Amino acid sequence: MRPLDFYNLGLNLAGQASTDAEYRNVIGRLYYGLHHEACCRYFREHPSAPAIGSGSRHRQLIQRYRRLGDGGARRVQNLLRQLSQMRNISDYELTNSFRYRRRMQSPASLMTIAVSVAAQLLAELESFSPGEAADGCPCMVQR
Repeated sequence: MRPLDFYNLGLNLAGQASTDAEYRNVIGRLYYGLHHEACCRYFREHPSAPAIGSGSRHRQLIQRYRRLGDGGARRVQNLLRQLSQMRNISDYELTNSFRYRRRMQSPASLMTIAVSVAAQLLAELESFSPGEAADGCPCMVQR
């Protein structure tokens, strides 16, 4: 499947979400779609880069973008980190409100923020490496 299929599912679900579980599910779909897309695009631009270990894939991918050092890659790194934080909150903080960026948020408000951050991240990924990742994109992850 294509990584953006997860992202598009998240957007579709966002328009229909009405429960905490659904808001949280949207955040997860957005994050995983763009995480996979970011991984595919990173290796498309850096095909000889060493593989990423499966045990720390999320953290390592963010670090890879940070190490590139240019402004666009740094923006990808920052937005991917933000979306990862929101995914962690939505998966592990099962209360009705939680702190994100020094403000209390509900699952619904966090979903709204995640949709915005995800759109920004997709735009940055498009600038970094134009063109959607292919169906079945290998992300070069060691098992």
